[in-house]
Amino acid sequence: MAGVNSENIKLGPCAVYVNKGKPDEVYFGTTKGGVVLTYEETSREVTMDQTGTTPLKEIVTGRTANVAVPFGEYDHEKLLTVLPGSRMIVDSTDPNKKRVVVNATKVIDLLQYAKELTLVPLAEGTTPNDYITLPKAAPRANLNYTYDYDNELITNVTFKAFPDDNGDLISFGDPDAA
Repeated sequence: MAGVNSENIKLGPCAVYVNKGKPDEVYFGTTKGGVVLTYEETSREVTMDQTGTTPLKEIVTGRTANVAVPFGEYDHEKLLTVLPGSRMIVDSTDPNKKRVVVNATKVIDLLQYAKELTLVPLAEGTTPNDYITLPKAAPRANLNYTYDYDNELITNVTFKAFPDDNGDLISFGDPDAA
């Protein structure tokens, strides 16, 4: 097949990092059901009376990016990361006793919780050129735990991308490329 590079056909799961390589890095390495990246554009067709409903051109008016991460580790630190406005309480006499508390009376600005999110494919031969990065992504969690023998406890979180200070929303490839 002329012009087809089968090396560019990718398959497999990925690992998800919040603030990869930074001191506050959080690693989501176990997922169930697949990590799903959604990138969408909105646009507006431009028409004139003289051409009726036939568009003369189309203009992109907006872009969104989201990453759905169904992670399988029941971990207090990770819950704290994906539940904006939550807080950790650690017992003063036994540091192994802890809980994450979510307060319902707070109005939360998700932008203040936005951090860099990186998807790293786990396939053999993966390089940083295969990474996908959202420079500012805020978590939105939907917890629906089923306690039975047939299901793992999966925490569903969707990270919503916001433009960074340069207006960048998402990047495909090596984050260190300058």
